[in-house]
Amino acid sequence: MKLVKKKLINLVILGLLSLPSLVNAHAMVAQHGTLNFVDNNVFLMLSMPISAFSGIDDNKNGNISMVEFNLHRKKISRDVKESVYLTAVKEKLLIDGLLLNPSTSHIKGDNNIDQITVMGRYLLPNSAIKVNFNVKLFGETVALKTYDITATNKKQGLTEQFNITSGTPSIQVFKK
Repeated sequence: MKLVKKKLINLVILGLLSLPSLVNAHAMVAQHGTLNFVDNNVFLMLSMPISAFSGIDDNKNGNISMVEFNLHRKKISRDVKESVYLTAVKEKLLIDGLLLNPSTSHIKGDNNIDQITVMGRYLLPNSAIKVNFNVKLFGETVALKTYDITATNKKQGLTEQFNITSGTPSIQVFKK
């Protein structure tokens, strides 16, 4: 059964990878995210500001182009893996199957990236374990230092909304 689930998850991730990039459309509202708990898996979708990532503006013009994004994709992926994670029983759970979807500004003629939608999956040791969601990457302005997160576990009938901020970068999910 585990092998079937793993193959199904890999098939879904492969399907997402084969879709064309949605560069001109936001996959999620800026500064919002979801955590969907399904058995031992937690699926993440999070829209992050591009200003949360340092060292990727090669020409120092204050904007990130698709060329700069693609040149620094590995660094951005590393930053996300290190800074957007779950903790469970003092263990850091890293994201698996990470996908990055850059989104450009909605201003006509502006092809610079303003948000990155992060998608991936965390594998829990067991479905009953309590977890904390942690984010250590925030944008430069006050408005970009908060993420509105919705967590759901349909099987257990749980839904929770919370904020992650630069002042409170970690929160226990489903406290009850």
